[in-house]
Amino acid sequence: MFFKTLILTLFVACVLGDQPDKRSVGWDAPAGWVPGLLQVSGVKALHTAPADTSSDVAGAVAAAKAAASAVMAAQRQVAAARHAALEQQSIASVKEAEAAHEAHKSEEIARAARAHALEAAQAAIHAQAQLAAAKARVATAQKIAAAREAAAAKAIQQAAHNQAARLQSADLEALKLSVLQSSGAAGAAGAAQHAATAAAAALKPAGWTWPANQWAPVKITFTMSWLYLVAVLIFGQVVTAEIDRRRFSNPTYYNVGGVLSSNESIAFFKDTISNLNFKDQYVPRGVTYHDYSILMDPNPIKTALNVCKDLIAHRVYAVIVSHPLTGDLSPAAVSYTSGFYHIPVIGISSRDSAFSDKNIHVSFLRTVPPYSHQADVWVDVLKHFNYMKVIVIHSSDTDGRAILGRFQTTSQSIDEDVDRKVVVEAVIEFEPGLDSFGDKLIEVRSAQARVFLMYASKTDAEIIFRDATYLNMTTAGYVWMVTEQALDAANAPEGLLGLRLVNATNEHAHIQDSIYVLASAIRDMNTSEEIHAPPSDCDNSGSIWTTGRILFDYTRKQRLENGATGHVAFDDHGDRVHAEYDMINVRAQGEHVAVGKYFYSKETQKMRLELKEQEIIWMGRSPSKPEGFMIPTHLKVLTIEEKPFVYARRVDYEIDCVADEIPCPHYNASDELDQLYCCKGFCMDLLRHLSKTINFTYSLALSPDGQFGNYIIRNLSQPGAKKQWTGLIGELVYERADMIVAPLTINPERAEFIEFSKPFKYQGITILEKKPSRSSTLVSFLQPFSNTLWILVMVSVHVVALVLYLLDRFSPFGRFKLANIDGTEEDALNLSSAIWFAWGVLLNSGIGEGTPRSFSARVLGMVWAGFAMIIVASYTANLAAFLVLERPKTKLTGINDARLRNTMENLTCATVKGSAVDMYFRRQVELSNMYRTMEANNYDNAEQAIQDVKNGKLMAFIWDSSRLEFEAAQDCELVTAGELFGRSGYGVGLQKGSPWADLVTLAILDFHESGIMESLDNQWILRNNMLNCEENEKTPNTLGLKNMAGVFILVLAGIIGGIVLIVIEVVYKRHQIKKQKRMEIARHAADRWRGAVEKRKSMRAAILPSQRRAKSNGVKEAGSISLAVDRGVRRRDEPRIPRYMPAYTPDVSHLVV
Repeated sequence: MFFKTLILTLFVACVLGDQPDKRSVGWDAPAGWVPGLLQVSGVKALHTAPADTSSDVAGAVAAAKAAASAVMAAQRQVAAARHAALEQQSIASVKEAEAAHEAHKSEEIARAARAHALEAAQAAIHAQAQLAAAKARVATAQKIAAAREAAAAKAIQQAAHNQAARLQSADLEALKLSVLQSSGAAGAAGAAQHAATAAAAALKPAGWTWPANQWAPVKITFTMSWLYLVAVLIFGQVVTAEIDRRRFSNPTYYNVGGVLSSNESIAFFKDTISNLNFKDQYVPRGVTYHDYSILMDPNPIKTALNVCKDLIAHRVYAVIVSHPLTGDLSPAAVSYTSGFYHIPVIGISSRDSAFSDKNIHVSFLRTVPPYSHQADVWVDVLKHFNYMKVIVIHSSDTDGRAILGRFQTTSQSIDEDVDRKVVVEAVIEFEPGLDSFGDKLIEVRSAQARVFLMYASKTDAEIIFRDATYLNMTTAGYVWMVTEQALDAANAPEGLLGLRLVNATNEHAHIQDSIYVLASAIRDMNTSEEIHAPPSDCDNSGSIWTTGRILFDYTRKQRLENGATGHVAFDDHGDRVHAEYDMINVRAQGEHVAVGKYFYSKETQKMRLELKEQEIIWMGRSPSKPEGFMIPTHLKVLTIEEKPFVYARRVDYEIDCVADEIPCPHYNASDELDQLYCCKGFCMDLLRHLSKTINFTYSLALSPDGQFGNYIIRNLSQPGAKKQWTGLIGELVYERADMIVAPLTINPERAEFIEFSKPFKYQGITILEKKPSRSSTLVSFLQPFSNTLWILVMVSVHVVALVLYLLDRFSPFGRFKLANIDGTEEDALNLSSAIWFAWGVLLNSGIGEGTPRSFSARVLGMVWAGFAMIIVASYTANLAAFLVLERPKTKLTGINDARLRNTMENLTCATVKGSAVDMYFRRQVELSNMYRTMEANNYDNAEQAIQDVKNGKLMAFIWDSSRLEFEAAQDCELVTAGELFGRSGYGVGLQKGSPWADLVTLAILDFHESGIMESLDNQWILRNNMLNCEENEKTPNTLGLKNMAGVFILVLAGIIGGIVLIVIEVVYKRHQIKKQKRMEIARHAADRWRGAVEKRKSMRAAILPSQRRAKSNGVKEAGSISLAVDRGVRRRDEPRIPRYMPAYTPDVSHLVV
């Protein structure tokens, strides 16, 4: 191949330069021939070519011309042979396309087309053989030309050799050797050949030749430069292709195994692999696929051994497995054996759901969908016909349970419209191998649904159809939809609808799609992954092929937009998605007629259902579509105790209920004797009117847990989290009841799962609180004035009294004599009298004495009297208004009150857990802070919350306005605060898709128009109680001891104060008397002392003259003698006069203690 490429390059050069190629024998040159050629034929050749070689070159040119002629002749033969081969191949391709098109119509036509295709392929092979012979002749001619050119090329080779050692590089040498010696040399040579042809055509000027008179050496040098440029382009492309190919050292040969059911399938498998190698969109250049196939054995053990011996031993990268003609375990054996080494297995006919379990079948994919995927078609068909309630019958095997699970998941998909969810009313599971099915069919005869979905084998389906026909359950009004296996039952009733997979038995189409998907995956892996060779021995159990896992993931992600079986794609489990089905209608004599199809739409890129409804024959040969359900006439009705809508009274026996009451035991109560109640109220009368109007009977029961119902999200962290309902709503959602007649608030959360009628009463949400009581403290009489005003009044009294005292004290006219009196002068106004006067004027008491006498003081007294009159009048009026007028009704202004929104306030509010009000707060983002605060205080029922409001334990209860207004009308101490918010209504609850929904709505609208609702409101809700409360509010309040207790306490304080003061006065008086007695004694003693002093003074006055005379006569002083005598004769009882008191002091009060 390399030599052929070089000859072709030589031919291109000759054509370009009209000169023989000097590189035609260059492949025998030593290493580094390309760099040497660069130096010789490049710049060196143009500037330094020696002149003595011109004659040799001219001879070489002449020889090369002869060789070129031979090459051109051989090239024309090659071109002719190639043209003939291309024509044969195009003819073969056209015939193959025509044959493939005809294969879909008839098997006989397909066989004929394949025969024609084989003939065309043989013709193509014959043409290729002719091409190979022509190429051989070209090679012979090239060898002759090479021998003739040996002498001419000798000089060129010598010059190239001289420059090789200096310019070649070790990396380029190694790369050249790897290119020459690699196993993909053929592919590289072919790429070089195409590149040389393209480069020659692009580089040669159109019609350009050397002039005859041109200098020959220059012409040769230019030609050689041109040839080198072409060689560089060729070599660069070869090197680039080799580098890309060897990027991850990926192999170029891939073996694909096949375990097929027939020799015909094996032949088609081989042909498909052969043709695959010529499809550039799937197979890159240099890559070749080979096939290894075996015939499937019904014995799974033999099949596993054959897979090891004939497939794994040949290092297959994947295995395509069919289904045996008999037995079901052989595909599983292939999956287990190959999956152990992670070799991908592509199934083309295995549809069991067990193959979807990747814990067992780790590397299994399939181009056919599992049986359970028919549930997707069921859901679309049911929604097309608006059948929202069905009964599912399935076998207890893996496929039966899988189809039920997928149907329930798909029908409840959150992406769909919630109003169009299909509900499974009943599920019947049976063990395969039935003898009779009548008992289970009898159990569902009373169900509402009349649409049956069935998955069963052909044998079991015959038993079920037999018993259903016997019970008249295949007549008009019933709808039966079955899967592919049951569709083939011999006794399938007329009007049956079933599914049939398109191309289910076309094994060749699935083989082709499998091979193309695998080739696409390997193509994508080659560009980004390193591929290792697969295992070659089943005995080596310790090695796991890691590339197999990657190849499985790549294969699973592949898409074929125009596959032989339609749009081919896989899900995460490796199962085929977007498979196409035909909707089959069973006619008389078991005829199967296609009345619709389920196919992939390229425009929407989704599956699409098309049905011809006018061509469908239904059960009982009815041309019109059945309703799909039976309307029951006896309903299970639930209610809940909620005044005034429902009153529940405990009784011992049902006969104890009076005429206006309905027996309503607890729902599903185990002990009936302890759970008997009689119910009456607004909703009970409404239920009676509905029953009479739309003609149904009912059995009434109370809520099992006493709650309306709340939803709990299970498995919130998982993607499949769902809402689970409790209370009344839960009983309706899970179809344990038919209707709810209670004050049931309509809200979006509930409407998603149940059906509501039009509201029978409109209402909202409001706040209930206890009316604020008047503050009757001990100082209530002080409340008309503020504390500041009271302080100012107290200060004013004493300031005015002080000023009055001063004015009257210093006024010259403050003291005067009264005419015609005893002539005594009246005392001036003292401070005590002034204070008494000021208080007397303020308190409007009579003043008999102690009034100011001066004119200035009396002017101030008049002003003070006016001030006192104003203060007293204001106090009296304000006190009357405070104690008698209407008190404020509410503490809160409504839901927007700042005390409710502020979590720091000490204000407790609550509602009922899981109620519609609770859902409202949870739904409103702006009330989230308030909801977090009140959530911890919520109650289980409204009765307990209302009682706590009455007792003062709860400050605000948020609930439905109808109930709270009723409670406020019953108890005048309760009041509703603010305006209504969250307006909604009460409705009758029914099951989703209930046939009674429209009838109940129409009846309620009629009740509104006829006045029945108004009469029920007057009878049960209003009852004229609110008018009585309003009258009580307008009645003036009577003052009692609680209001005036402070005044009495003030009087009592005055009395006690007076007693305390009198005691103080008496004690003080006694102290004064004792003090006066001591003063009298002291005064008496002072008088005696004063007399003794006077006596002594007189005695001294008498003795002094005698002493003077004696002194003058020389006689001893007699004074001392007389003094001694006087001391000696002094009486003992006389008081001794202190020496330090020489004089008399009249005031001796300081001596009194």
